[in-house]
Amino acid sequence: MRYEPLSEEDKRTIEDHVADSIRKSILLGDYERGERIVQESVANQLGVSRMPIREALKRLELEGLVKNEPRKGAVAYPITIDDIEEIYTLRSMHETLAVEKAYPFFTQNDFLELGDILEEMENVQLVDDNIDYYSKLNKAYHKKMIEKCPWRRVKQNLELLWTGFLPIASPMLLKDHHEKAKQEHRQIFEALKAGNMNVIKTVTEFHIERNKSSLISSMKDHKKSKV
Repeated sequence: MRYEPLSEEDKRTIEDHVADSIRKSILLGDYERGERIVQESVANQLGVSRMPIREALKRLELEGLVKNEPRKGAVAYPITIDDIEEIYTLRSMHETLAVEKAYPFFTQNDFLELGDILEEMENVQLVDDNIDYYSKLNKAYHKKMIEKCPWRRVKQNLELLWTGFLPIASPMLLKDHHEKAKQEHRQIFEALKAGNMNVIKTVTEFHIERNKSSLISSMKDHKKSKV
């Protein structure tokens, strides 16, 4: 595995960047299931001490991408098709509920900010070099929609789902579906402005289900190509 050294600016949020780097390597298939993550090697490649490596691995363990095993330490557990089924089913249940609960607390500034994020997303022509940038915008868009949700456990569950698999892997594996995602994000936003919760629920559930099905198909195709 190869990691890019962190710049001085990156080191301000060193634990976040270490977690992102290891997470990306696991999602991209750099580690086999059950393969040991050598902390010293990762630390040397990133140019950091082992302390943020340990903290990052604890975070990834909560996300289900890493497990601590006796006599081996931290080992990688890449996402499976069953994981995608679980993650997207939970996301569909929680996200539509969170948006519904958040809507009464939306302000004009919230709509303006959400609209600005959406415009940035729509202006991105998705290629390998800007997947990270688009992923951050995509996460910001969905996070903004539920920001005012007063049910903190629902928000916490969604944050855990979004922290792990979704931000990087979904845009990375679904570049061919980018135009469809743009249209669905726009439909959700317009329905939110109009206060049409039925449309929000329908389009959000369709958007999540389509992503789930496309990801599963993509993973199956990727497995076939490696045979």
